[in-house]
Amino acid sequence: MVDKSKTGIVLAPYGSLSLPALATYEGIVQAYENEFSGSSVQLAFTSKLMRRRLEEREGILVPDLPGALQELQDLGCDRVAVQSLQIVPGGEFHQIAELIYALRMDHASRIPNLELGLPLLSSLSDCRTVSSLLPDLISRAGVDISSERDKQGSRLAVLLAGHGTNHPADALYCLLASILDKQYRNVFLASIEGAFGLEDLLPALKERGAERILLMPFMLVAGGHAEKDLFGVDPQSWKSILEREGYQVSSHNQGMGESSEVISLFLERTRRAMDKM
Repeated sequence: MVDKSKTGIVLAPYGSLSLPALATYEGIVQAYENEFSGSSVQLAFTSKLMRRRLEEREGILVPDLPGALQELQDLGCDRVAVQSLQIVPGGEFHQIAELIYALRMDHASRIPNLELGLPLLSSLSDCRTVSSLLPDLISRAGVDISSERDKQGSRLAVLLAGHGTNHPADALYCLLASILDKQYRNVFLASIEGAFGLEDLLPALKERGAERILLMPFMLVAGGHAEKDLFGVDPQSWKSILEREGYQVSSHNQGMGESSEVISLFLERTRRAMDKM
């Protein structure tokens, strides 16, 4: 049994300048404080650029991961779980993992028990679990994908837009996309910066006979990428491209971190990390 009086938790996303995204992060922090009452919960942004610009523009100070760990150390926490808030274990996650490993090897560290919680998707099982949650998440945007799937000649498609990465972990997006294709004929996943983008998906949308598209972020928060790259007025935004292709596009600009089901998955990953202490 973990003694929570000396246990700390660091939530480590990349970060964002968007005020709605920051509100989502705060909601996740609150969920952790409720679940792990008595533990000290810190938010840390892994992006130096996000931290600097957020301080310059909004006067908001968010520590980096070493700074958050130091704060917990100063509070006397000798057991700390660092929870990655990434979607897949790409480059950002591995930078966190390298830091955790280095601190574990440092015999002078004042945090003798340090564990790392995995991202949202790191296995086939994770992809299947997230896929099973999607009907509830999409229903909050006003679409029942189960009934749409069963309709003959349905013209509605749901397009989930992930961030993507040039790291090999990008393959997890493709794995999830293949599961969605088998489980829901009208739900698609592509990414902004990954191997399978919107242009790659357009032929499949046409083949399925889609006329209307619900566009949703497959990201923890609906920050700058959602505001600009997905829903922006720029001709190269996904919404603009899809409309030029002749689709009627509706937008659901809400990050997955607004979902209690997704937060529960991260809580479970943190519990697994703490069980190792």
